[in-house]
Amino acid sequence: MTEQKVNGVNGTCSDDEEEKSQRPVDIEADVREMERRKRVEAIMHSKMFREELERVVGDSLREGGADGISALLSDVMNIKSGSPSAVIPINDIRGLDSLVYAKGEKQLRCKLAAVYRLIDLHGWTQGIYNHVTARISQDTEHFLLNPFGVLYNEVTASSLVKVNMQGETVEEGTTNFGVNKAGFVLHSAIHAARPDIKCIIHLHTPNIVAVSTMKCGLMPLCQEACLIGDVSYHSYRGLVVDEEEKISLAKDLGPNNKVMFLRNHGVVCCGRTIEEAWLITYHTVLAVDTQLKMMPYGMDNLVLIDEDTRARVYEQGMRGGGGVNISKKDWGVGELEFEALMRMLDNSGFRSGYVYIEPLVKKEPARQISDVELPPTVSNLGYLLEEEELYKDGPLQSLLAQMARASRSSNKTKWVNSPNVYQKVEVLETGTTDPKKITKWVSDGSPSHNNAIKIEKPNQFVPLNTNPREFKKVQKMMKEGKRIGGVHMLNVYMKE
Repeated sequence: MTEQKVNGVNGTCSDDEEEKSQRPVDIEADVREMERRKRVEAIMHSKMFREELERVVGDSLREGGADGISALLSDVMNIKSGSPSAVIPINDIRGLDSLVYAKGEKQLRCKLAAVYRLIDLHGWTQGIYNHVTARISQDTEHFLLNPFGVLYNEVTASSLVKVNMQGETVEEGTTNFGVNKAGFVLHSAIHAARPDIKCIIHLHTPNIVAVSTMKCGLMPLCQEACLIGDVSYHSYRGLVVDEEEKISLAKDLGPNNKVMFLRNHGVVCCGRTIEEAWLITYHTVLAVDTQLKMMPYGMDNLVLIDEDTRARVYEQGMRGGGGVNISKKDWGVGELEFEALMRMLDNSGFRSGYVYIEPLVKKEPARQISDVELPPTVSNLGYLLEEEELYKDGPLQSLLAQMARASRSSNKTKWVNSPNVYQKVEVLETGTTDPKKITKWVSDGSPSHNNAIKIEKPNQFVPLNTNPREFKKVQKMMKEGKRIGGVHMLNVYMKE
């Protein structure tokens, strides 16, 4: 099986490849943010937006008084009545604060903090205990974990603590808490023994502990049990605080397995990326829940999945997109699922700080602008009809349309005809006894040709003293297709 290529700090790429893959993402994100701020600033400073806002606020005051304003603000801020209004953002690294981190570390912190929030939302937490770690750099052997004493729903990108393999704190984070020694010993043992592993998730929910105590362990009873691959087991020896137990943990996990049940304790799920570790953890939880629901029916009534089928399902699942994705994008393991969860968090107001690989909404291709203008009776009238279509959606849509047209018109000058017109002339040679005809191109002196007319406004060619209502009526008739004789009717009207 070919190994998936994954970009970024969580992949199996070198520092040079990491720099090339991370820098364009950061620059592209900054450019998108600058464009978004420009659009928002233009809308906020527009007269049309203020008038629309004043109209909405005035209507709310007349209909419901102060209560109407409160309801309006609640709708704008997406605040539901009776629900907590304060959500601690995941990405709390702003402005110049991001400069203190290495390249790609901010995104890694946001992803790891988001995993803590997902675990909390799924109800897999156990107070302040358990850990999720992510390796920052294989060269420096630093990894991030949660400060001991902070709930999972309080973990943010800046609060994560950076430690090395010796247990020394490199960066304390933004809290006053340290790290859990047992969590450090467990995770550092696996990180040191398996350089291919970038993220480790440790859980011990009641169902996971129940399966870890069974002599049979996790059985291949469902598809999720096949998707996590081979499973290792480690005997319980009390709290993991002994340095000597590191060797035993690394030996029991093995060189290839990514899931290891700690007997009578819990489970550790590993991955080459944060996305893969999360997906393996999710499948592990589903597998143990399914097994416990089947156990009351007795072992004799259960059908186990054979080894060949289990290996084939695992190999297909490691292709990314669940092995069934047919889109053009080549997704890594867990990336497609993790991106959907990040949209869920952002839509709920968590502000994950995640840089999306693929936008949710398809972008329409940009319309091509022709370099040659059409005759006035077609181009100008059609231009007005397009304006009318845009205006019908409201003032804000009209403002955006005006901004788009202004940017186009500022880059190109419109002309009815070319300002450079030449005429073909044949003249005889001079200074020879046998003159020959020579073809020359000379500038045409006709006033109707060499005076090009610049188009400065859409209705420039409408006859003077034209009744605007009648002209608008003709436009409407042409738009609805109710005219007789096509454009000639407009020409007749213009001559009259």
